[in-house]
Amino acid sequence: MLDKLRLSLFENIVNGSEIVEDEVLNEFLNVPYNCDPEELCYYTKDESTLKFGDISGLHEVKIPFGSKGKTKKKRVSDKGPVIIGTCLTEGFDKFEQPNLNDVYSLEDLFRSLQYLIQSGELSRDSLKFLTMRRHLMKLMCIPLNKQPVSFNVIYWRGLIIFAYDWDEELKLIPDDYLKLYQYNGFKFEEVVTDHAADEPKSSFHSVTQHFAGKNMITYSAEIDCAISKMPGLSNYVELKTHSSLPDDKLKTANKLQRKLMALYCQNKFISCNYSAIGFRTTDFRLSSIKKYTQYELVGLLDKLPIFLSNSCFIKTKHIFQWYNLVIGWLCQKSFNDNQPRVFKLSFEREIELMDSHLSMKSVTGEEELRIFNRLVPEWFQNFY
Repeated sequence: MLDKLRLSLFENIVNGSEIVEDEVLNEFLNVPYNCDPEELCYYTKDESTLKFGDISGLHEVKIPFGSKGKTKKKRVSDKGPVIIGTCLTEGFDKFEQPNLNDVYSLEDLFRSLQYLIQSGELSRDSLKFLTMRRHLMKLMCIPLNKQPVSFNVIYWRGLIIFAYDWDEELKLIPDDYLKLYQYNGFKFEEVVTDHAADEPKSSFHSVTQHFAGKNMITYSAEIDCAISKMPGLSNYVELKTHSSLPDDKLKTANKLQRKLMALYCQNKFISCNYSAIGFRTTDFRLSSIKKYTQYELVGLLDKLPIFLSNSCFIKTKHIFQWYNLVIGWLCQKSFNDNQPRVFKLSFEREIELMDSHLSMKSVTGEEELRIFNRLVPEWFQNFY
């Protein structure tokens, strides 16, 4: 088993060459990159409650997608407010940033698993790797952002609990400009859906699972909106914002390609076929909206792939082959007792980019117990 996973593994992936002296990882390289997610349940979350089977928090998108959008487009343009030109800073003075401890908490995932197990819809034997889509996206963005990042990996009672380590993010000094960037995403969602600014705060979530090789990955994902107000992975829509493209230079194109690749991955985890990006001006006005299907994203990303080096590039299939490799690598560890084992998974940047790597270090003592109790609430420890 390799002690590090270097970015140079993308060369093996792209060229179809074997990893020297590691038969297990070579097996993971041959795993089909397509994940086939299944929705286990969905819920609406208000200030303090999860309402399973409830769609009140699911908002309907107002911009048309596919053939169903033709009549809707007429209704919106004739009677609704003008969308293009909307100021995405309106209401910013009342915006309160979400608490990071709530944003990254696994509490709701554990509540969902409790609900599914107690209702007989899920067996404990079918659980292996537990996380949230937002944590998985931190992993998927490593070859895109190429910046240091850490995760906590807990091995406990046959489970692997995977979470982004947001402690460093908590130390950042609040920045109003970054806060504004965050707010314009929320505002764009409000503008293009039937979400009303004055309605009670609520959100809609899906609990989903898929296989990465032989390993079952179970995770929760917050859903932006849907084509129609009904549950179902094929009905969901992802929304993003991006700065308007000032020119057609390669640097400008590469920045957008990284955004599109992240969007593709985010969609893939929930089999979402539709997405939209709102392009904003420098003064945060909505200048245009571009809609994409997953098929269109694949075409754009394969036409202009993301280069790691002069001879190594990433296409959509490559990044999920790398994902399978990382998941398989993490799942190689196993422990026979019920004691929690905590590891720190870190991506470390090296001078030579392709030498940059993921590595795991054991966490022991009080820090091990602190991380375990922080990520796994006491009630779930007793329940499971």
